[in-house]
Amino acid sequence: MHHAVELFVSSAPGDQVIREELCARLATFVEAGIVRESVQAAPPQDTRSRLRTADVIVVLASPEALASGSAVETTLREGLAMERDKRAVVIPLRARAGAPEQAGLLSDRTLYPRDGRSLDDAEHQEELFREAIAGVLTGVTLCHVMVGDYLLEDEREAAAAAAFQRGMTLAERLAEGAPDDQDHRSLVALTRDRYADALLAAGDGPGALAAYREALVVRDRLARDAPDDIYRRRALARCHESIGEVLRAMGEKPEALAAYRACLVLREDLAESTYDDEARRDLYGTYGRIGHVLRAMADPRGALEAFRTGLALAARLASEQPDVPEIQGDHALFCFRAATVLAEGTSSERLEARSLLRRALAIYRVLEERGMLTEPQAIWPPAVEALLVTLGT
Repeated sequence: MHHAVELFVSSAPGDQVIREELCARLATFVEAGIVRESVQAAPPQDTRSRLRTADVIVVLASPEALASGSAVETTLREGLAMERDKRAVVIPLRARAGAPEQAGLLSDRTLYPRDGRSLDDAEHQEELFREAIAGVLTGVTLCHVMVGDYLLEDEREAAAAAAFQRGMTLAERLAEGAPDDQDHRSLVALTRDRYADALLAAGDGPGALAAYREALVVRDRLARDAPDDIYRRRALARCHESIGEVLRAMGEKPEALAAYRACLVLREDLAESTYDDEARRDLYGTYGRIGHVLRAMADPRGALEAFRTGLALAARLASEQPDVPEIQGDHALFCFRAATVLAEGTSSERLEARSLLRRALAIYRVLEERGMLTEPQAIWPPAVEALLVTLGT
């Protein structure tokens, strides 16, 4: 099966020399089977048909190229639309100085070379074209991730793992060439994470665990290098959580608990520093996972404490977000979780369990009456009612 990525290079006539040099340098990757032989020094005649089949769209940015109404600007608009639809990846290269990218379609994009210089700088051409090639390979890597995501969603786990592995190979190649480059290391972490996700979905727990742990090493260093970067800290927390999930599925409960607690430390800090809904939901979700593991480890007191903490956090957020069904459902679910532990306790605890179950049932009924009960939530009301019957309503 052919896995080479199809490139489409868009450039203005005044950037022809730069285009030819770029294509000459990409020839090595054509020979290696990394990209397809659709990279041509001269712009193809059937531009639109080739654009629509492209995987990575490389745009050479210059004042002429990005002028309003130019062919390159039109291509860029279509390419960005394809990217939003997850059909392609757009990589802009700064061909000549003076391109109005900061005020136009590329205002929020990374342009290569990333230091603001352009490829027409003859004195530093070798260095700058290396940067440009790294940008193109970054696009190719992201394309493999995009394909892997599609395959994983389609439940084709083995094919997804292969796509992520191809991306991971390229990302690691980029990182080896520039070990201190934060963007390249982030790409390594991303591809290792997604590769692990695919292995886990395919039922390869040990393989997924090894891949997550490799990703964790990179995620941890990235977070340490930029301690104020919320996205890196979230990614690190998620990696700890993923490790915990695999270990829990493998029956390694103490190790899973340690992973969840490492995740908890990060999520407590994130919830406190951002106070956004995502961080707060992540935090009480982690308490839920800790509670489940402690219960499986025959520690009902510890499990109850974790569930009660999660319940308090979920109830607080639910009071602030009465119209968000997922958050209301979180509140009800934590009521049920705590009740399942209390149901096995003393008579006063069983009484508390009944109270929590009634609260959960009331939340679900309100959601149902308002037409807000989601499909995943619909399984819980019968379980709540069954436990109420067991306890005696």
